[in-house]
Amino acid sequence: MLYTSTFMMRDGHVANLDAHLDRLRAEASHHPHAVDEVLAKLREAPTGVYRPHIQVGRTTITVELHPAIMPREEVTVDAEGIPDQRRRPTRKGPDFGWQMRQLHMLRHSGSDAGLLIDDRGMVISGIFSALLFLRDGTANISAHPRAAESITLNAALELLTEAGVSVVEHPEGFTMPQLRGNETWLLSSVEGVRKITGWLEYGSVLPPRDGNRPRMGAPTHREINELMWQRAGKV
Repeated sequence: MLYTSTFMMRDGHVANLDAHLDRLRAEASHHPHAVDEVLAKLREAPTGVYRPHIQVGRTTITVELHPAIMPREEVTVDAEGIPDQRRRPTRKGPDFGWQMRQLHMLRHSGSDAGLLIDDRGMVISGIFSALLFLRDGTANISAHPRAAESITLNAALELLTEAGVSVVEHPEGFTMPQLRGNETWLLSSVEGVRKITGWLEYGSVLPPRDGNRPRMGAPTHREINELMWQRAGKV
């Protein structure tokens, strides 16, 4: 499969829809009517919450509409990183099966998500999510070369900068203490923006060590989610 995309659709609306369509248009440039075909399928969904799963092959485009529920906005993350074995880490699709297996194993062990690490132990990203931590009025993001571009992260950064928050990139990724010692978010098109409120370590869930630092004007993860849905596009 050349390209895979999935996101949340609520009552015919998709957060950051134009960005998703632009990426589909670029990834499926060999299918001149790809966007029209996908939109037509999305419009078939009755009122409710769905997780469309779009797959683009060399000659085919498939769209599966999976009924869903809105995700929780606070999550527990496994504190032990997973060595990143993705073959094409900056592409969405080629490693989908491997990523899903890792996520299923983590959820079976009691956490909601996990983190991918490189051979030095630096944190690249979540399994399917981008990462961001807030500190002293800045939004800190991973610019690790194996971190995939995230539509939801880009949209969140736009909202944060509108609120006066500056952005700091970390080209080598993050250390685990940086994430556990600050307010940290996971960002994806399926779950939106989720705050890490627990770290699973040796069978126990431990709270972050962020010390309730002042937000210095930064919106909360819940406020970012609300703004994204207020601006969501209709399919």
